[in-house]
Amino acid sequence: MARYKKLKLPKKSIFTRGEALAAGLTVYGLRQLIARGTIEKVNRGVYRVSSAEVSEEESYKAASLRIGFPSAICVLTALSHYQLTDAIPKKAWLLVDASKRTGHRDIRLLRARNAHWKVGIEKRGGYWLTSLERTLVESVIYRRFIGSNVAMEAVRRAVREEKTTLGDLMDMAKQLGVRDRLRPYIEALA
Repeated sequence: MARYKKLKLPKKSIFTRGEALAAGLTVYGLRQLIARGTIEKVNRGVYRVSSAEVSEEESYKAASLRIGFPSAICVLTALSHYQLTDAIPKKAWLLVDASKRTGHRDIRLLRARNAHWKVGIEKRGGYWLTSLERTLVESVIYRRFIGSNVAMEAVRRAVREEKTTLGDLMDMAKQLGVRDRLRPYIEALA
């Protein structure tokens, strides 16, 4: 037990079992640290340092690790990340394949048959995030989940703050194959 007091945990506040083992911990050592309250088990194979403040990015990584890849932070959580909504998401929204399911109450899955994983998804440190344009397009397309007012206000705010243009949104919609579904909303804003 004394040797685990000197052991350095991974520098990240959220880490996987594999990262802990690579840092020199054993499975027994992980159990001891959990029992002492030094670390907490977030999910199977995912841990966090108890004393660490969890940043927004760390919470994205934890949600992605819990669901598994491929998954990407999307819609309302991404709008909040890009500061395009005043709505505070109560759950982490993740885009996943249609076959994935979850029992986690703090994660909302947006299941897609053809998620276009190579279009408009940025790979960050430990998680994937939809790009600004893809986030806005999906917000309008999936407005029934987040509300039309939230989606349209986010598009207006992004264009007004010059973060993107309506042309860029139409280009992204074309790549995602939803251009005809988005056109009436973009024409209303133009």
